[in-house]
Amino acid sequence: MLPNAIASQAKHVITSEPRSLLTVCSAPGCSTLTMGGTCVDHDEPSAVVYPRGRPYPPVQLVSPIARV
Repeated sequence: MLPNAIASQAKHVITSEPRSLLTVCSAPGCSTLTMGGTCVDHDEPSAVVYPRGRPYPPVQLVSPIARV
């Protein structure tokens, strides 16, 4: 259990202004809505390193798969 002083501080703060999940990309001149700081076009590419090798071969689809 938390002491009363800590428990009273741990409650959610209710503000009158709701916060949006979407924001505008922070790159200059870009007006794309995003859920992070920048949009997909302005994100830095990340390199994936597999220390023990790739865990599975990459999937290469020739035609779309229709599942019924």
